[in-house]
Amino acid sequence: MSKGKDNSRIPDVIERLFAGRAAITSGEVADAAGVSRQAAHYHLKRLEDRGILLHLGAGRGGRYLRRADRATTFALAGLQEDLIWSAEFRALDDLSPDIFENPRVRPILTWAFTEMLNNAIDHSGGEEVEARWYLTAGQIAFEIEDDGIGALRRMRESRALGSDFEAIGEIAKGKQTSAPERHSGLGIYFTSRMVGRFFLSSGNLTWTVDNRRDDQAVGWLERERQGTLVRCEVDLSTSVRPIEVFDEFSAPDLHGFNKSTVRVSLFGEGDFVSRSEAKRIGAHLEDFNLVELDFSGIEQVGQGFIDELFRVWQLAHPETRLVPINANPAIMSMIASMSPT
Repeated sequence: MSKGKDNSRIPDVIERLFAGRAAITSGEVADAAGVSRQAAHYHLKRLEDRGILLHLGAGRGGRYLRRADRATTFALAGLQEDLIWSAEFRALDDLSPDIFENPRVRPILTWAFTEMLNNAIDHSGGEEVEARWYLTAGQIAFEIEDDGIGALRRMRESRALGSDFEAIGEIAKGKQTSAPERHSGLGIYFTSRMVGRFFLSSGNLTWTVDNRRDDQAVGWLERERQGTLVRCEVDLSTSVRPIEVFDEFSAPDLHGFNKSTVRVSLFGEGDFVSRSEAKRIGAHLEDFNLVELDFSGIEQVGQGFIDELFRVWQLAHPETRLVPINANPAIMSMIASMSPT
């Protein structure tokens, strides 16, 4: 392995590359991570030895694919997600019955798989979808990949947004959907919070929600992706129950889903200075009674940005309470000075 370089980034780089394509090479990993081919090969070989990756070809022509334990392609026309899940569950139970020994695993997979497949059926505008399953020690993961228009493009066009980056921010709020007559917009929101890690890749971007680290990130793909790829990872030792996730994002004494937590950094193409940035974050937050604005990782903001959100927007929407969390003292002081009394 190379010396003097940070190899800790390599696993995350491998995940990001797979978000954009079906197969990767050690050279691509080395270039993206800024390490030697030897270091990249070492990490890829370890994943191959663990049965996670499949190596095809030799030398510089070699490439790595995720080794799926089960993969099935379906025509989207007339597809019913509940029937597909029933068949997939029976097949998984035959493959490895012990993955369902923990009674918390099946309810999470039932919700997440059917919601993500239903999104592909109703929103993608594609012709086919592939479902892939990966069983490893301590974890089960699935991927749903369609050949449609792409989730971020669909959201961007339906809401007249300026970029796919803004589309991720809208999806991350919850209750945001490109088809409000058929969907509440909660499928992705709740799924991303009940699994161990959640990935959504579309266009040039991938959105990661890592509940193991309590972190979120948006990354650029090396290549533009057609359609949408969603990956969900569930720890076999999980203690999460879907009802607990629903309850966490429901404000006390309020009916139904009335709370949202919005990570400000997901809107981070700008410097959080302008009023227009604040307006983008505030769009449609009036659908909730309580909104936590998470300032994790934000060092500084502008006066106009804070004034627009915590005074102008708040005065215009008194039925919605904005609550800042994880803000440093300087940001909290500015918010206090702008908040209406």
